[in-house]
Amino acid sequence: MDTVMGIPVHMDYEGQRLAERLFHIIILSFGAAGWLYGYHVQDFFKTILMLGGGSVLACLVTLPPWPIYRRSPLKWVPVQEQPSAPTETVSSKKKKK
Repeated sequence: MDTVMGIPVHMDYEGQRLAERLFHIIILSFGAAGWLYGYHVQDFFKTILMLGGGSVLACLVTLPPWPIYRRSPLKWVPVQEQPSAPTETVSSKKKKK
């Protein structure tokens, strides 16, 4: 299942790595900026608000499978036909005994 209502719902491995890296960068940036701002105004609630805003932004940027996360699809090897082994029938097994 690659699409739901015509919308692609997959990411490739490189896209997953990029999404995770962006998520970490956004969360850490907003966390550090929120801590500095909260320290400056002496209000811990402002720190939590900035971190929450960064979390929402990070989710909006990284959770949907945007086209930027589907740039390196895997090249799958085509299925090859295996030669079928000769099958013995029940009657041929009885004759051997």
